[in-house]
Amino acid sequence: DPDPHAQAEKNRRLSKYVFPRQFGLGSPFLFEVSKYEPSYIPDFADRDNEIERLGPCKTPKRLKAVLPLLDKLIWRHGKCKYRLLRDLACPSRVPSQRGASSLSLCWIVG
Repeated sequence: DPDPHAQAEKNRRLSKYVFPRQFGLGSPFLFEVSKYEPSYIPDFADRDNEIERLGPCKTPKRLKAVLPLLDKLIWRHGKCKYRLLRDLACPSRVPSQRGASSLSLCWIVG
């Protein structure tokens, strides 16, 4: 049984990735590049540093109803068999060898 406090923390952290503007974080949709100054494009996929700089903050009231949906999303992500889905959608034409390592020299040499 997962710890409810840890699960709620994961939900709030995911909400900061999904709804960054609600927490005052940067958004890739509102990012502006100046023509006159050299600039860098931030990595919006990894917001850990930005979230840590923000520190603890309250979850906005309008997002509290979304937290159970994010909890379901995390749970289903953990239960999904991605490799099985991939093999169903994109079957490999290379025969698999049971018990052999994926980088076997037999396949490379001949």
